[in-house]
Amino acid sequence: MSVLLSEAARVNAQIPDRLRAYRARIETEMSLIVLDSGRERTAQVEQIASDVRWRSPDRYDQRVVGYRNQSVGPTFSLMSFFGGWTAPTLYGNRLQLGVTPPPGANRASGAVSAGLAVHPLAVNRARYYAYEGGDTSVTLISNGRRIPIVRVRVIPRLDAPGDAILFHGDMYLDADWKQIARMRGRMVEVRDGKVTLKAGSRIAGVSGASFVELVNVEVDGAYWLPAFQRTEFQARVALLGDFRSVVRIVSRFDGYRPNDSSWSGREAPRGLRHSLTFASSADQARFDSWERPIGAASSDVYYGELDDLAPESWGTAERGRGIHFRPRAIGEVLRFNRIEGLFTGVAAGTDFGAPVRGLTASGSIGWAWAERTARGTVGVERTRGLTTTGLRLERALAHTNDFQLPFSWGASLSALLGSTDDFDYLDRRSASMYLGRVLGSKKRGLARIEIGAASDDAVRQNISRGLYVGKGEGFRPNRGIREGNYVRTVAALEHNSQVSGLFVDRGVGARIRYERADGDLRWQRLELRTAARRELGPFQLYARADAGTVIGEPAPQAMFEIGGGEGLNAYGYKEFGGDRAALARAVAGYTFPLLRAPIRLPSNLILPGLAPGVAAGIHAGWTDVSGVGAERALLELGTVRDTLTGHLVALSRPTDGVRATAEFLVTFFNGALAFGVTRPIDTRGPWKFTGRIGQGF
Repeated sequence: MSVLLSEAARVNAQIPDRLRAYRARIETEMSLIVLDSGRERTAQVEQIASDVRWRSPDRYDQRVVGYRNQSVGPTFSLMSFFGGWTAPTLYGNRLQLGVTPPPGANRASGAVSAGLAVHPLAVNRARYYAYEGGDTSVTLISNGRRIPIVRVRVIPRLDAPGDAILFHGDMYLDADWKQIARMRGRMVEVRDGKVTLKAGSRIAGVSGASFVELVNVEVDGAYWLPAFQRTEFQARVALLGDFRSVVRIVSRFDGYRPNDSSWSGREAPRGLRHSLTFASSADQARFDSWERPIGAASSDVYYGELDDLAPESWGTAERGRGIHFRPRAIGEVLRFNRIEGLFTGVAAGTDFGAPVRGLTASGSIGWAWAERTARGTVGVERTRGLTTTGLRLERALAHTNDFQLPFSWGASLSALLGSTDDFDYLDRRSASMYLGRVLGSKKRGLARIEIGAASDDAVRQNISRGLYVGKGEGFRPNRGIREGNYVRTVAALEHNSQVSGLFVDRGVGARIRYERADGDLRWQRLELRTAARRELGPFQLYARADAGTVIGEPAPQAMFEIGGGEGLNAYGYKEFGGDRAALARAVAGYTFPLLRAPIRLPSNLILPGLAPGVAAGIHAGWTDVSGVGAERALLELGTVRDTLTGHLVALSRPTDGVRATAEFLVTFFNGALAFGVTRPIDTRGPWKFTGRIGQGF
């Protein structure tokens, strides 16, 4: 292999004589993703069209000519943090892998500050790298030529000198031409001659990793130039439990014009390797030559494709050396609600590592200060491939809200700061075993079954308000339940669970869930959810439908309750209830072809374009009771005295037909911020002001 590397280093050190410059079009997607228990959910996605010009040896001009975005709320553009996000070539002794620092930081200074990595084929490569492999992994056919591709594993040396950025991963070489066809790996930083292959951070409890995938294509039968580039930053924060945040940048090159150095954009200042400029706002607003729908490039890949490159400390073998702080969610450590008041806790876990691969144990314990009650969980589980099995003992404060979006754990900030706690709770003890399996090539499906003993007990409100009370009102009373012991069985099947109606993931998602109670409490409950999101040019279509039914005589906690919090904005909190229910919500929006260009602020900050538009939506709901048992369960939820008859009536009632509200909105930032009016359409009612942050419903 040493002969191959020496020859490849000689060839790679010089840019081919016939390649003096090129021009190309790049279509990029930058996305911000939340990773929850293996599920990717996209909170922000930006699609950027750029014209680029590269000139030998290292001058690179990039001009943004088109832009559009979607997000769950107004936010800064991810372009604020980068001066560039593509590598023009893989030739040379220094390699621009991933992103370029913002303007002012990418001048020809130190390698670390400029974001330049030591090339695995550099003249001094032996001081920084060790190599493994060297066998032919695949044979490609391009322009009638059979191309043997050799895979070389590149490993940073632990004694690498000085300050540097190094590449750790796989390099694929054209065995005939000795040029790079592909690189796939993780970046490692050396400081003062010290390098670690683990994830690290100066902030306790925070770890991160930067991944790159660079794929070249043979151009004009003479050289290899970029075709696909992916940069991914993944961060883990111990306080957030299983959550991981991901910044993903995916770029595709097209329309190569080799040895064309013509350029209509601004010339780069002297000494600047990479110049990033923007076309006028009017030109960007007129741009409509998108190759792919927004969101498609980001969803073509997923985080699990990079697991083999992840830091050792993210794997079971390393974590097994001791007990580590590891909450499943921040609520295990800190939360606030009207039942517990302030809850504080601690969570820990360990991996058994080599003796039993994939076996982990975890637990948490905490104290509700106003309720004077301890709650927590302890469990053990094993993951083998795509299948997870486990046992868990738990005492939890569960909520009884229905048709909830992801991350609906209960109130915390709204209860603490605004005295708003739109959840109802019960105390649930359980001992269960479960089996889950991830489905699909991109892990976007999930099947799960759980069975065990459970006990439900009522809780009472222990505090009357948070830090601030508006209009002289505090917390509303907690709704009632029926206490009892039972065997609890749950089965669920999910498809494309990232499409939920809350985030901006495109496509169609569905979930079916079956729950059964056998014992003092007996019921069967079936729920179905489907959600869809699609863009057709400047039009956006969002829809979500939920339906459920309870079989048998339901307990109050198994009933369905809907109202203003579930999309019926013209109605009150859980105003309607029953043992059968359905919700359907649909929004159609249109974004005007103006003010789409990103807004550049001082200090290199960039905002997405104002992108005004209009939207109209219908939110419809229906509930019904099937018999006397369901009517009794409604009364157990809570009653209020009727002002006309003086009789006690249920807080929640059947809808008596379909209840629906309509809304008309003016939107900004491609729908991330909206204001408008709403009113009921099933009966006469006044128009009311409404507004929202985010595109979910």
